[in-house]
Amino acid sequence: MDRLTPVVFHDAWGSHVAIAELQGRAVPTPEPESELWMGAHESGPSATERPGRPDLAAVVAADPQAELGAACVERHGPRLPFLLKVLAPERAISIQVHPTADRAVAVRALTGDTVYVDDSAKPELLLAIAPFEVFVGMREPAAVAEIARRLAVPAFTRLVEGAAQVPDPGHAVLAAVLATPAADVAALTGEVVTACGRLAHDADEVGLAAAAVVEVAHLHPGDIGLVVLLLMHHRVLEPGEYVDVAPGVLHSYVRGLGIEVLANSDNVVRAGLTPKEVNVPELLRIVDPTAAAVAGRGKAAGDGVEVFVSASDHFLLHRVAPGRVLPGAGPRLVFCLRGEVNLSSASGSLTLGDTGSAFLPAGEGEVVLAGRGEVYVVTVPGLDAG
Repeated sequence: MDRLTPVVFHDAWGSHVAIAELQGRAVPTPEPESELWMGAHESGPSATERPGRPDLAAVVAADPQAELGAACVERHGPRLPFLLKVLAPERAISIQVHPTADRAVAVRALTGDTVYVDDSAKPELLLAIAPFEVFVGMREPAAVAEIARRLAVPAFTRLVEGAAQVPDPGHAVLAAVLATPAADVAALTGEVVTACGRLAHDADEVGLAAAAVVEVAHLHPGDIGLVVLLLMHHRVLEPGEYVDVAPGVLHSYVRGLGIEVLANSDNVVRAGLTPKEVNVPELLRIVDPTAAAVAGRGKAAGDGVEVFVSASDHFLLHRVAPGRVLPGAGPRLVFCLRGEVNLSSASGSLTLGDTGSAFLPAGEGEVVLAGRGEVYVVTVPGLDAG
């Protein structure tokens, strides 16, 4: 077992309180803290205590067969298939979509690292541990038309009505909004945000979405992404609820605190609400307007074990009560959100406190969880037989 030291990221959209408070550090922090990474991605591998191996990426690279197991390497290659994060946005994260693995490989063969930084897809699952506001998946064209009617912004209505005349109106309206000439963006977004202010008092889902757009506009004035948000489903995840986001699903996480597990990738294509690079042509190639995130809650998977079902074959997230044997085989990652727990196996034991984490290599065998705490375990699905 390897104790991990996670990596804190400092994107401008992060919180000055949430991650530090979980770790028992002083708040507010000098810099915003957006993500806490636990894993082996090359952009932020967790440190380990292994002599001569400074981080988990180096540990895995030195002997993938031993660390991941032959079945995992055969299926996913010589990299840890998943990455675990604590995500803490205090302002809206960019509107974005992730590619399939085939698309990432094909584009990298032509462009190197200029569009995608690795060869992986990036399916992800976001589990709320505090209320978490999201825009995820695109609305049906009829629902967008109804929003346009209620907003009564002529320029937006023209875009929606024009898109309705083509075979794929969902894709067409997104393309039309993103193609708004730069000289017209300020006027369009201004009128839309003003109209959203009127709708924000309506006690329905559209009213809540409109209110969210108004809030986002305070930090992203004049951004065309404000209009794109209205094409997307809006919801607030309560603690224990999650969304499973496949490649091709348009999404933006607004604010909250959550655990995110994803394929071991950092491939992102953005369309707005960000100072980072926006790549509208690529986003329009990979977005699937009909793809919706799957929302739900955990399901019982045995005594004291809860599983958060995902369509991805890269990861499976579990919540495990102390006193149980950890699920899964192959490589595993254990995260103690709160409390103090002990992991014990034939090879030794390890104690984890608040936000403590550990990597369990494929050969670790049975690991028993003891103590008191809220503990999550990431496994690779389908490797339980070895």
